[in-house]
Amino acid sequence: MTTEEALNHHFVSTGIYPAGCSREDWYAGHWLWLRAGPVGIPFPILRRGGPIVLHDLHHMLAGYAPDWRGEIELAAWELGSGGCGSHILYWFDRLTFFVAGLLCAPRATRRAFARGRRSHNLFRMDPEQVLHMDVDRVRAAVGII
Repeated sequence: MTTEEALNHHFVSTGIYPAGCSREDWYAGHWLWLRAGPVGIPFPILRRGGPIVLHDLHHMLAGYAPDWRGEIELAAWELGSGGCGSHILYWFDRLTFFVAGLLCAPRATRRAFARGRRSHNLFRMDPEQVLHMDVDRVRAAVGII
């Protein structure tokens, strides 16, 4: 199974988008909405084919939920696993979530960061190439089996 197929399955199974919706359709809105109770908080998608795809693959590969706690844990994991490469705005975003995690969920944040230190992430790779790779091969490359 390719990572793109696995990512689409992950999106549908976690309720991020409905069956039959494509990744391109999902990203076409240019905004993601993170729920805080009944309130949705918008986050801009800066480049649909860029680091957001890699970030979403990290959710799937590392197993962090697409919710506030999952974002905090994934930020810590992404920073621990090598940071955000040349994606400057992602550095700012991930550091913001990391600090929020240290304040709101310090043990989970430290645990995710330590887990990341034993892994690698995809931020230095081309998203389109990664999407065509075998998902098990990508898991092995980042050290998550």
